[in-house]
Amino acid sequence: MRARPPYRIGLALMAAAIVAGCASSPSSGTLPASSSPSAAPTAPSSAAPSSTAPSSAAPPSAEPLPTITLTKKPPKEPTDPQPSTGWVAGMVTRGGKGPCYGMIADDGQRYALYSTEGVELAKGDRINAHLETTMLRIYCGPGTLMAMTEVERIK
Repeated sequence: MRARPPYRIGLALMAAAIVAGCASSPSSGTLPASSSPSAAPTAPSSAAPSSTAPSSAAPPSAEPLPTITLTKKPPKEPTDPQPSTGWVAGMVTRGGKGPCYGMIADDGQRYALYSTEGVELAKGDRINAHLETTMLRIYCGPGTLMAMTEVERIK
């Protein structure tokens, strides 16, 4: 098998690198030749220490990072934006006899409406629809899925 020799060679090289790295650590008691006291250059005694040395401390103007605060009770009102329910006026973008319709409300919100009443709506009609949230998971086109319980045409 040819797969074993490269595996063994790689293992041997890794072991040698680990041993070589451990042998030259400063904790072994011996100093490398390049760091001997006689070979180190000396700075003139009249030179003052540099005051622009980098510091590891954060600047005092840095604000602490935000943290997650745990609450003892859940919020009483929803924290996510919910689609508006009740009467919404808008224009029909996808009509027919149902059960799915499309509507763009006057505020620009796009709705996918579901109704089992069988109301016939034409594309471009202006309507006032009573909308409620629905637990159904069906696809009625693009937009927020809502149940249309009542509809009135605006003339």
